[in-house]
Amino acid sequence: MILDIFKRNTSKGTLIAVSLGLVLAGCSENIDESDLYTFTGEMMVDHFENNPETFSSYLEVLGQVHPSKRSKSTMKELLDARGHYTCFAPTNKAIDEYLDSMLTIGKISNKDLSQLPDSVAEDIVFNSIIDNNMEEAYATTDFQPGALQRTNMNGRYVDISYTNDSTGLSMIYVNTNSLIIDKDIEVENGYIHTIDKVLSPSTATIADLVENTDNTQIFGLLLKATGWDEKLLGYKDEEYEEGDYAGTAANDGRFSGYYPETRNTGYTIFVETDSVFNHYGITDIESLKQYLQTNGYYSDANFDDDYSNEDNAVNQFVSYHLLPEQLTWNRMVIFSNEKGFSNGSPNDGTQFQTNVWEYYETMGKQRRSLKVTGIRGGKRLNRCSTYNQLSYREIAADPEGVKINQTNGKNKNSAMNGYYYTIEDLLLWSDVVAYKVLNERMRYDICSLLPKMITNNCRYNKSNNWFFTKDYFDNIINVSEETSLVYLANCDNAGGASAGGGSWLNYQTDEFNIGGIYDFTMKLPPVPYTGTYEIRYGVNANGNRGMAQIYIGSNPNNLPAVGIPIDLRLTGSAFGWKSDTELDADGIEENDKAMRNNDYMKGPNYFYPGDGQSGRVSSICLRRIIYRGQLEAGKTYYVRFKSVLESKNSEFFYDYLEFVPRSVYNGDVAEDKW
Repeated sequence: MILDIFKRNTSKGTLIAVSLGLVLAGCSENIDESDLYTFTGEMMVDHFENNPETFSSYLEVLGQVHPSKRSKSTMKELLDARGHYTCFAPTNKAIDEYLDSMLTIGKISNKDLSQLPDSVAEDIVFNSIIDNNMEEAYATTDFQPGALQRTNMNGRYVDISYTNDSTGLSMIYVNTNSLIIDKDIEVENGYIHTIDKVLSPSTATIADLVENTDNTQIFGLLLKATGWDEKLLGYKDEEYEEGDYAGTAANDGRFSGYYPETRNTGYTIFVETDSVFNHYGITDIESLKQYLQTNGYYSDANFDDDYSNEDNAVNQFVSYHLLPEQLTWNRMVIFSNEKGFSNGSPNDGTQFQTNVWEYYETMGKQRRSLKVTGIRGGKRLNRCSTYNQLSYREIAADPEGVKINQTNGKNKNSAMNGYYYTIEDLLLWSDVVAYKVLNERMRYDICSLLPKMITNNCRYNKSNNWFFTKDYFDNIINVSEETSLVYLANCDNAGGASAGGGSWLNYQTDEFNIGGIYDFTMKLPPVPYTGTYEIRYGVNANGNRGMAQIYIGSNPNNLPAVGIPIDLRLTGSAFGWKSDTELDADGIEENDKAMRNNDYMKGPNYFYPGDGQSGRVSSICLRRIIYRGQLEAGKTYYVRFKSVLESKNSEFFYDYLEFVPRSVYNGDVAEDKW
């Protein structure tokens, strides 16, 4: 019994310790083994062969499928070899039921496994297996609500959700409706989790999925009437995948890594259920239009029947629900190194001190922002929070924001090219959103401005350093041949067990580290209302950095220079930085003013690296005010960064930007230090 307990591989999860003294004193046979790992000493294929009553059908299908079109070996042979695989293996009954459904819709003509079309066999196999490459396979202790970090061999996310049965026992579901009935079977080359239904992600587009889901019929009607269903068809970039870079190794002399395997397009839709619409008396397009007009929403829009016109009020209502990136539940906001983050705890907001948030630009010509806030117990859209200025814990919220649901019951919410999430109230662009919710310091992690990076599973993905071709991003343009675009995730727990997501003085622990004699231009996010703003650039100074001239304006091909070049090698001492610990309250305020006179600020108190010290207490963590002036709502602005050094090894650090309205940086109440 003791040996069985200790067979668990100690490199994964928590080893269950048994005190020898307690064992010698008396060992009860009534040990709860429900959460103990089963280690079989087998390869995956051995386990399937040794349990034919459960896996004979799956084993037969594995023998028919090849890992790729060029491969002569089979998936059965692959799973009989060394590696790190996570396998959600369907039972014989699950496969039989799946084939019944395929027979009903005409995908197969009979249920003879030896005659399955390649496409059906590949769907069964590729959707069930995650190749974890050099990392350990996923045990259930690695699960958290939302998508697993690695996609399956079909390139789709695997979503995890939890519920309880009638006795209160926890149950784990995969992709909404496949129940894990036997978990954490540890074999030599990974983990097997037995499931009661074949993993079969939807092959519909995201709009089709909404239109054909029983409780989202009204929003589906709106998508079709406005023409947005036809604008949400993007998916694979086959030209990129067939090109020279997809999935290849890269090295720019500073870092090594890989180019992403895909350059897919994806979408996220926030959807009011029919019951939410009905609560407001909305049953069709006409009643929605009447509701918007009566209540003064989108008052500058037109209210005619040309719903495909993006100036139409109904069209604007719909477009404010749409994002041009595929957001998984657990990366909608990033719990990483914010104050109070507990490394090793679930990365879902269940253990935290302060909220986390993200700003995304919605689709449509109006250029509007949507704020997603992660709070204890869930996520909200357009929440306006008030914080205790000592701890930065939320003390009030008005408005509380629209609640987002992780799942839509037993209905699939993951489509071929995106996710939809049901919401529990109407989502509306309004003066309250523009002048209250977003009338705050808006801190944008650079990744949140790059939809392709999010959709293609590069953001906060510690598997590699990621390199990008010069045309990979829609929002980064005019990239010179000498520019090397590299993303460093730094979420490998380098700071130790209590350190947070990483040891760097970075927002959300990650950064772009751009090399070469760089020159590139980036589209900036929209501002909520016309007014005076500061744009701030987050700095992490060190001797490897370079100097950059900054340009800001509305013509990306002719941007005016702003200020003198910024030298990223200089620490705060060059700009009057003094430690808060050496000053009294008045001295801190005076030091902050003196730094602002040099267009610099101390780093935020909000994020904490591995050493437990906030960004504000380090003289290398700074914010440079790169622009102060009027910005117009709806207008598109760009920023250009150009190296002024001839060294190919000088780095450009690119982590986050802040957009701060004058009411915050020069308001009646001083801006907080967070």
